[in-house]
Amino acid sequence: MKKLFLILFVIGGLVSGCSKDDDKPVIPQEAEVTLFDKNIKPIAYINYVDDDLTIYMWDGIPVAYLEESGLIYHFNGQFLGWYMNGVIYDKEGYAVAAKKGVVRGEIKMNETYAESVIKGVKHVKPIPHVHSLKPKTPSFRDKWSEISLTDFFLPQ
Repeated sequence: MKKLFLILFVIGGLVSGCSKDDDKPVIPQEAEVTLFDKNIKPIAYINYVDDDLTIYMWDGIPVAYLEESGLIYHFNGQFLGWYMNGVIYDKEGYAVAAKKGVVRGEIKMNETYAESVIKGVKHVKPIPHVHSLKPKTPSFRDKWSEISLTDFFLPQ
């Protein structure tokens, strides 16, 4: 009888662990990933808790969102760039920001400035508009863009 109870308990645990949510992307261990600019200063962060992967500036202003495919859009629908392997690339394929630990070419984020513990209160996110067409994917370069991370997120 004990063995039957144990088997039913194990089967129940296995069945309850399977759900439709298994198709959702796995959230990284960190709920947020800090983005550093070419001066290795923390300027923005990606919030992985949001369903639309919102990118916030350090002061809490939502500036863009990230799709699971790595495409970055401004809330006005404008295509901004790509987030690939921990690096944000502009439309020409140059790096605009990177997360800590990325070291490739000119991008050296192994020693960054300390992150301020105090981030701004998150502002309300705007409703995303219809996407613009994305340009052809360029060759991604391990060199810095001329555009700053702050200017990258400004609507055109």
